[in-house]
Amino acid sequence: MAKNTRKRTLLRGIIATAVIQTLRLVPGTRALRIRRDLRDTAWLRQADAVIISFPKSGRTFVRAMVSRLFQRLYGIDERKLLEFPLLLKAAPEVPRLLFTHAGDAMRKPGEIQLDPQDYAHALVVLLARHPGDVAVSRQHHLKYRSRDKARRRLAQQPLELFIWSEQGGIPSVVRFMNLWAELARSREDVGIVRYEDFLTDAATTLRRLANLIGLRVTKEEIDDAVDFGSFGKLKQREQEGYFASSRLQPSKADDSRSGKVRKGGSGGYRKRLAPREVAKVDAYIARHLDPIFGYSA
Repeated sequence: MAKNTRKRTLLRGIIATAVIQTLRLVPGTRALRIRRDLRDTAWLRQADAVIISFPKSGRTFVRAMVSRLFQRLYGIDERKLLEFPLLLKAAPEVPRLLFTHAGDAMRKPGEIQLDPQDYAHALVVLLARHPGDVAVSRQHHLKYRSRDKARRRLAQQPLELFIWSEQGGIPSVVRFMNLWAELARSREDVGIVRYEDFLTDAATTLRRLANLIGLRVTKEEIDDAVDFGSFGKLKQREQEGYFASSRLQPSKADDSRSGKVRKGGSGGYRKRLAPREVAKVDAYIARHLDPIFGYSA
């Protein structure tokens, strides 16, 4: 039975890979979404642990620290930021850790779904961030880093309109987070960590994340990873071209705004929006976001 299951999994992986390669020839946002969904679905079946986040939730910052832990524990090159194909080729004792957005950010709230069975085999952690900050950061990203025309067009809206867009605005972020909060309440092996907690106490939060994904680490290893992932050092390494992964490289060599690492703060939506718009965001969060996250004003 196990042999047949492995064969079916391998066959599905081969089919998904072939479809992905074919879709590379198809332009447009929809094809991009399908390619990413198929790729992540194929990888998810092989993952031991999964870190999930809505796009622009601070994942790269966290990913850099976890990459450093894997370098210390297993000798995995941190410059490649734990790209999943790299982990699939690693020694059997290396955990297959998948970072995923669990779907494209351009989805409308009603299009965001979660099937718990897809994640039943893995340890799961949701990386959460305040939806207002997610939306503000996402507009900057789409303006200066995205190569997709539809996404760049979307980001040309005034910020006070962009954050309420049906395609990945605050309502979509809240829907996404609420679904994962519901799963976290029903499973002991599904945890939540907040981006903001990394900013206030990175060592404690990173240790908790490490425990949730099954890593046993020392204080020295945690402190080293926190130092490695500090925003100042990450920004400098990005500018120097230290990382082999395109995730931490400017998308345009002649535009400093296209860098991945920016300020690394929280509460940005309060600084970028007028007080009336801030109040609107806070009211929506208080009314609609699961209180488990602690973001209600």
